[in-house]
Formats: sequence, structure tokens, C-alpha cells
Amino acid sequence: MRRKRYVVGSILVALAVGIGWLAVRGRAGDAPAPSTQTARSEVDLTVYPQDFGMVSEVRPMALAAGSNRLHVLEVSKQMDPESVLLQWQGDSPGLPQLVAHSYDLGVADTDGLLGRYLGRQVEVIRYGNDGHEAERQKGTLMVERGGDVVLQTDGSFYIHPPGTIVAPAGGNIVTIPQLSVQADSPTAQTANLQLAYLTRGLSWSADYVATLARDDRSLALECWATVTNRTGVDYPNAKVSLSASSPNRAVEPAHTPEMSDMALEEEAKSRQTRMGGPAGLPKVAAPEAVGEGYLYRIKNPTTVVQEQMNRLLMLSSGNVSVRKDYNTRPPQLSAWDDYGWSSQPTQRGSVAVSLTFFNREKDGLGQPLPAGAIRIYEPDSSGSLRYAGAASIENTPKEQKVNITLSSAFDVFTEWRLVKTRKLNKHTMRKQVELILHNEKAAPVDLRVVQGFSGRWKIANESHQHVNLDSDDAQWTLPVPAGGQAPLRFTVDLSF
Repeated sequence: MRRKRYVVGSILVALAVGIGWLAVRGRAGDAPAPSTQTARSEVDLTVYPQDFGMVSEVRPMALAAGSNRLHVLEVSKQMDPESVLLQWQGDSPGLPQLVAHSYDLGVADTDGLLGRYLGRQVEVIRYGNDGHEAERQKGTLMVERGGDVVLQTDGSFYIHPPGTIVAPAGGNIVTIPQLSVQADSPTAQTANLQLAYLTRGLSWSADYVATLARDDRSLALECWATVTNRTGVDYPNAKVSLSASSPNRAVEPAHTPEMSDMALEEEAKSRQTRMGGPAGLPKVAAPEAVGEGYLYRIKNPTTVVQEQMNRLLMLSSGNVSVRKDYNTRPPQLSAWDDYGWSSQPTQRGSVAVSLTFFNREKDGLGQPLPAGAIRIYEPDSSGSLRYAGAASIENTPKEQKVNITLSSAFDVFTEWRLVKTRKLNKHTMRKQVELILHNEKAAPVDLRVVQGFSGRWKIANESHQHVNLDSDDAQWTLPVPAGGQAPLRFTVDLSF
């Protein structure tokens, strides 16, 4: 019974590259080595939200007369192969003819690489205690699965042969993702191949950082674009365009894990430090209307590195006029239900703090603002910045208003109660309401009260004049003195 041989330690795969003991194994009848080009120029990225991008670049190719197989390296691991567009730069009549192309994902580990040598000749080299080669065995790789290796030689199977497997670096073995292009050239020449494709793994998002002035009347605003590259390849000196539109596409969207606010802030600080701060970053040209969206072009070429969140400054303004707003919304009133009004004699209501500004040129803005999160900071009495809250900004055309609700006020609140309910007729109820507005701050505030109604309604009596916001809402604005309070009373007739 033939003795089984087992591996002591790991089996290593060595690709023959022609130096030292990694020798090229040439064989009669082998096809000429394909042309492999890695030079890249005119790299152009268009990045869309939600894990989607378009890559365009130029690759110089050296071709022999006749049939050529060209390997195009450094392409996205998440490329959509059906979207690939290839053409030669220029209009010379002697340019090569593109015949076919294919996309190979390559191999992810040594098991995948060995699997491509099944049925092919390899060698096993064993070394002595002195580190020198002691024995060399040729054979055919018959089995490779999950670390199990079987070599057939001299009419026998060698299971788990100890040693290092040496495999020839053949032209058909692809170890990294690449395009393989077949082209027929009338002459030996060098030509520039224009390559464009769609890919997952590229995405961008806008976020805003704002610092509120001590008087609450202005803020400094910066808009940053975060470009995330998970394609498995870098894009050097690329012209980057950020699209605010989301065109339909055939590629499947991938899940991108969300980051917490704290993680985003730490990443932003770290990235800004590594890239030299805002002064050294490329800025964005004026947005260009494309279709139903806008395209934001980064003015200077930048390298978009894989597995990084690349932060780019889009716009900034140091003096944006802003208005701080305090507002509250009591429960809705209707003829058939009191909702939360009758659960307790008097109830406490919270007051929301909002900031409002306009996207105007005179404030250093006036460009379409892409949707994104905004984080607000404000100084304390010593001038140190403190986090005030966050909100979302929708896509905002120029000259339009931006309203940001940050948080609930600590020192401003309300108390409200339903004083009396009386039935006027079969379909109408009269309700009398009282709200007490409290302000414990050291400065007076104007507080907006927005009251919602269900069904038909009419204010019969009120302590302060209201305005109709729409068919369902009335609004009162009351000044509330510092450390004081202000009452609001109204009577409403509700019908159903």
C-alpha cells in the first residue's frame, strides 16, 4: 500500500516570473504573451449618489501586426461588463479593429489560483534542512479543493505532497481584475484606447458644517462632498464630477453601511488633517444643469484612493444671514375628538429651535445646494464651539429658503389646557383654549404657535391676532419677555 505524504506547514504557490528560482517555463506551441498596459491618462470620474459611477480614461496600447490580445489592468472590481465602451482615440484609417472583449475578476486567494491549474503541469520543490533544493517533482495537478492537493506523476497519485508548488505564469491565468481586449491591427503601432464603463463602489454625499455667530444673526457655512471609493482601484489625477441626479441603471445597488454622526465627524477631521486642511483642497466650479439635475465639477484634478472617504470642499461662505426661530405645535383640535387635550388639566409642551436662511448670492451662496446633513456649532461664553444639533437639507435651488430644525429649547416651553367645550348645534362644537408661553432665558424671544384643526374651523375670539397658514393651520406669534411668560387664549368653532 502506497504511503500517503502530508504537508508540513502551508503549501505556497509561486508564479514563475523569471528571477532566481522562480523560472519561466516556456513550452513549444505557447501563444505569444498578451500586451499588458497599466499607463493611465485622462482619467474622468462622474460620481452619482447611492453607489454608482462612470469611469472614463485613456490607455496607450502597443500592438503587433495581426491579431492582438490586450490586457487592461487596474479596472474596477465592481464594473458592469455590459456597460463597457471601447474606441480608439483619433480618426486615422489605419487604427486597429476591436473584435471582442471580456472581463475577468481574477482570483481572490491561492486556492482560486491553484484551481486554474487543474489538469496542467506543475512542479513541487522540496528543500533540505540547509534550505537548499533537495528534490524536484513534476506532475499534473489533479485535485485542489479547500487546501487538499493531489499531484499525478509516474502513474501514481501523490496526496498532499510536501513542498512548494511552482506553477508557470501562463497568458491565460489572470490574478487581478482586468479587461481582455482582442484587436486586429494592420501594422505594428501604438494607439490610445479610450475606455469607459459604469461601476458600483463609487458614491458621494454632501454634508454641511455651520458655525453660528454669538448674536445668532449669521453663520459661517461650508459644504463638503464625501466621495467613497470601494471599487478596488485608485483613480490618479482624476477630473471628478459629482452628479446630484440619480438616473435609472441596470447595475444592482450595493448596501453601504451607514456611519454614526460621531464616526463621520472623526473621519472628516482625520481626512482634513491628512489632506492639509481646507486651504489645500480643490473647490467646485459653478454647478452645471444636466438633464433634471446638476453636475458639480471639482476644479482641480484629485486622486480618489480606494477604501477611503475622500473629502472635497464644494463651497463656503463666512457670512450667511440667518434667523433663529422658536416654534411650538400643540395637539390638533377637532369637533369629534379632543386628542391629547383632555388627558390632563394642564399639559406641558416643548418648543423647537430652528434656523432659517436663504440660498442667495449676496450671502455668498446662490448656487444649487445638494441634499445632505448639516451640523451646527455655536460658541459658548468663552468662545469655545459646542455642538448645537443636526438636520437635513433637501436639494435647494438658488434664492430658496432653507429651514433647519435643530432641537428642543431647554428654557422655552409652553403649558396648554382645554378650558371649556360647548355644543352649539348638531354639527358644531365651540372650544376655548389657553396656552401659557414661558421663557426662562436672559433675553426675550418671539415664539410662534402653530395650531392644527381637523374639519371646518373658525376662530370666534382670540387674545392675539392669528394668520391662516393654510386650510388646516392657524399661527400666532407672541413676544415673550426674558424670565417671563405670555398668555394666548382663543375660542374656535369646529364643525363636521
